[in-house]
Amino acid sequence: MLKPRWYYQSMQLHQLQVVFDPGEDRLLFRVSTTANQEFRAWLTRRFVKLLWPHLMKSIESKVAVKAPVPEARRAVMGFEHEKAVKETDFSKPFEAKEETALPLGNAPFVVTQGGIQRDPQGNHAVTLNPAQGQGISMSFDDRLMHSFCKLLEQAVAKAEWDIRLVIPTGDDAMMFGEPPAEPGAPQPKRLLN
Repeated sequence: MLKPRWYYQSMQLHQLQVVFDPGEDRLLFRVSTTANQEFRAWLTRRFVKLLWPHLMKSIESKVAVKAPVPEARRAVMGFEHEKAVKETDFSKPFEAKEETALPLGNAPFVVTQGGIQRDPQGNHAVTLNPAQGQGISMSFDDRLMHSFCKLLEQAVAKAEWDIRLVIPTGDDAMMFGEPPAEPGAPQPKRLLN
C-alpha cells in the first residue's frame, strides 16, 4: 500500500499536459487547477512502463460491471476510449500564467512511486510521488482518465522508447511491447529453458 506523502489539493483540475523532453529523455507531466496552481513531474520510461498496466486495470475494473466477458470488456474499453478522446479538446495549448502558484516548486520532481485507487465518488484517484518529499494526488473521472492515457500514448510515441501504449480492444489485447505480427506472418519460435 502506497503511503500518502502527497500534497493534497482539493481544487478542480483545469488542464493536463504530457510532453516529451529529449534533453531529459523523460516526459514532463504538468497539471493546472482552476485555482491557478500548477504541479510538475517527470515521468521516466521505466515508470511509464510500470504505470500503464495499472491504468488499464483501473479502467477495466469499471468496465467489468458492464461487460463481464474479457473480450467484450476490451471492446467496451476501446469504445469508451474513442468516445472520451473525441469529447476532449487536445488542440488548446497549455496555459502558463505568470501568477500561477507552484506549491511544489518550479522544478519538476521525478516520479518513482505511484498508485491508483477509487475515490468515494468512484473516480480514479491517481497518486504520483517522488522518492522523498511531497507528490500529487488527482481524481480523474472516466473521460479524464482516458484523456490522460491518450496524452501518455502520444508522448511515448514521440519519445521513441520502443514501447507502445495501447488501450485494449476486442481485436488488440496487448497493452505495451512489440507491435503485433501482421496476419499470416510466421510466428517466432519460443524456447523453454
